[in-house]
Formats: sequence, C-alpha cells, structure tokens
Amino acid sequence: MNTEMTVTDWPAPAVGAKRSFLSEDLEINGDVRSAGPVEVMGKITGTVRASDVHIAVTGQVVGQVAALNLSVQGAVEGKIVAKSVTLAASARVQADVIHELITIETGARFEGTLKRTA
Repeated sequence: MNTEMTVTDWPAPAVGAKRSFLSEDLEINGDVRSAGPVEVMGKITGTVRASDVHIAVTGQVVGQVAALNLSVQGAVEGKIVAKSVTLAASARVQADVIHELITIETGARFEGTLKRTA
C-alpha cells in the first residue's frame, strides 16, 4: 500500500477481462487489483489498480488509484496516477494527481496538486 506509483504504473487493459463491482456495503482494508474495469461503490482503504476505475457517488478510496482511465463521482483521498481523469460535479477529491488529460466538471471539489505528464 505504501509503494510509490509513477506514470509507468498505468495498468494495461486485458482482452476479455470482466468488470468487477464492489458494492455499497463492501469495505476493503487492503489493495484491489484487476485485469478488467472496476466499479467502486463501497469504501477501499488501500491501493486500487485497474485499467478503468469508476468511483460511484457512494464510492470512496482512501489511498492510491492507478488506472488508464479514472472517473470519479464519489471521493478520493490520497494519490491518483491515471492517463485520463474525469472529476464529475459530485466528486470530492483530496489528492495529488498525475495525469495526461484531466476534466473537472463545475461543482467538483478538488484540493491537491495536478501534474501533467505529457
């Protein structure tokens, strides 16, 4: 959980990998890794690594997120390393973000630093 992520850590998408759903009533203290997309509706304290990560309105990650594509409607506290980041109007993010492309919708709450890689 304490390993430092860099832009080379973007997980590659796996052909035929299935989407994983982490439901609202699920709380994980540890790391989540998936070859396929991950939908977070519960709370994860740790690192989330997947090619595509969607944090739903009810979702929360306290730790690090590494993804090719990250969409946040819920909350992230920690660090984000993603090629493409979208913070929806409902997003609550306190994180340092390393990205190539970022979209922040009006209404999103963001506190942290942004670093563009390319």
